[in-house]
Amino acid sequence: MKMIQRYIAQGVLISTLLVFLVVLALSFIIGLLKELHDIGVGEYGIWHAVIYIILQLPHTLYQFSPLLVLSGGVLGLGLLSSSHELIAMRVAGASVWKIVGGVVSAALVVIIFMTLFGELLGPSADYLAEKNKSSAMSNGQAVATQSGIWVHEGTNFLHIDRVMGHRHLEGVTRYEFDDHHHLLASYYAKTMELVDGQWQLFDVAKTSFKKNRTQSEQFARATWNLTLSSTLLNVGVLEPEAMSLAKLHKYSRSLEKNHLQASSFQLEFWQRVFQPLAILTMILLAVPFVFAAPRSMNVGRRMLLAIIVGFVFYVVAALLGQFSIVFQFPPVIAALLPILLFAGVGYFVMMRVRSF
Repeated sequence: MKMIQRYIAQGVLISTLLVFLVVLALSFIIGLLKELHDIGVGEYGIWHAVIYIILQLPHTLYQFSPLLVLSGGVLGLGLLSSSHELIAMRVAGASVWKIVGGVVSAALVVIIFMTLFGELLGPSADYLAEKNKSSAMSNGQAVATQSGIWVHEGTNFLHIDRVMGHRHLEGVTRYEFDDHHHLLASYYAKTMELVDGQWQLFDVAKTSFKKNRTQSEQFARATWNLTLSSTLLNVGVLEPEAMSLAKLHKYSRSLEKNHLQASSFQLEFWQRVFQPLAILTMILLAVPFVFAAPRSMNVGRRMLLAIIVGFVFYVVAALLGQFSIVFQFPPVIAALLPILLFAGVGYFVMMRVRSF
């Protein structure tokens, strides 16, 4: 029986790898076509686009891994069924649950690999991709560093510790120069917010540089007539996909502390926490797909049905995620409910085919 389970696990793993390679190639081609409208903006060229797409592939594959492992599982078991190997296994005494054991063995390998791949490589690669693209499109006016971002706006240079969306900045230092590159004044604002098209500063300290002296002033609130475009700020904007789980949790708490919308970050956090469970659920769905389907159904039709079910899973997850953001119910429920729903459907179908 162990030999049969290893054989099933091997077949599922090979099929899953094949599906991943096909989707990898398709994702690269589709991503390149999508980037065509940005090529030529600033210094963003074709090679920037190629590097951007390659760096985003780890996150893309991890995001769609439940669908991919479902397709790989259906393909692997479907091929075994088409060649009547599953029937031979059943005749040899292998129960449905023994076959499930082989699928679970493959699932554990996929879960470990995809979790390490998606969590260790995905966020950092996605952040690097967005940073390089935004920097190229801004013509070098914005540069991200380990300590924040630098922005060149007219005769001003700004250092921003943290960009929390396009309307809220923290730790903003401004250096104002004249046309002859002489420093006129420096400012430091604890926070900076875009209100009615103008940047409002809070807890501001200003130092003016005169010929023979300096002058310091404190303001509770001030206004700056600066135009910081979204293209410039994109260099420092951290998207949920570009954060590790620990950083997501910390950033969400920081947003809540500043009374900012944190639901999208919390949703991303819980979806990533439950991603291994989603992968396991979807790959186990491959078993009832094969046994509950008519024997006359070929592998292509089973694959099509698996893809449809996988997309239904993502639609349900996306809808619940948006509902949690709009109606403010716990993101943990929105992340877990689709998995429980599909796991329940899979268990119900499994109970019907267990005696086959």
